[in-house]
Amino acid sequence: MVIVSREVAERASGHADQVRQRILEGAARAFARSGLQGTSVPEIASECGISVGLLYRYFTGKAELYTTICTAEAKAEAEGLRNELKLISDPQLWLEHAVDFYLDRLGSDGGAGLLLGAMAEAPTNEVVRNSLRLRREVITGFIEAFLAERVSEGVLPERIATAALSRAIAMLLDGVVVEWAVAGPQLDLDQVREAILTLVGALTSVGAHPASPAAESA
Repeated sequence: MVIVSREVAERASGHADQVRQRILEGAARAFARSGLQGTSVPEIASECGISVGLLYRYFTGKAELYTTICTAEAKAEAEGLRNELKLISDPQLWLEHAVDFYLDRLGSDGGAGLLLGAMAEAPTNEVVRNSLRLRREVITGFIEAFLAERVSEGVLPERIATAALSRAIAMLLDGVVVEWAVAGPQLDLDQVREAILTLVGALTSVGAHPASPAAESA
């Protein structure tokens, strides 16, 4: 019987976590470029700098990789944004921060590209659809929380259809992904931000600022 020390076991576990994270990051880059269907397992392995055999030791295939990436990102983003918004009491600043967070995530590596690929494949791929549903649930959940606050404050009437309005705003936000593809490098994020804040602010009776302090100082 071979006895493995706790230190050796922890070192092995830590290495495994590093390899797993390396695979997830490489897969996210590959998916952002070519989408789920257009990306092969060998291409993912090459992007990660590992063998195909090693990749299969951690994941059953690209479908599991894709789902893991989308699920982890949605949960991490939700938790991060939730913690940040707890510190903001002003409705206007709350809205601005949430929109800035959304746009920053789209601009990050794999953000808009991954979503564009997913949207293209969703009609024929249940795995992708489920991932996008999870993401949509996270987004609409935040919007509904925001609307509920406005109702409790008396800014919005109690009879307002918060579920329908939340869905409409979520569709508006996803339209930014399409705009990203159409405009390419010429996309003006300040204009996109102003458009979103103006419309959502009007719908929820919350004023909008065209540019954040960070954007003005940049």
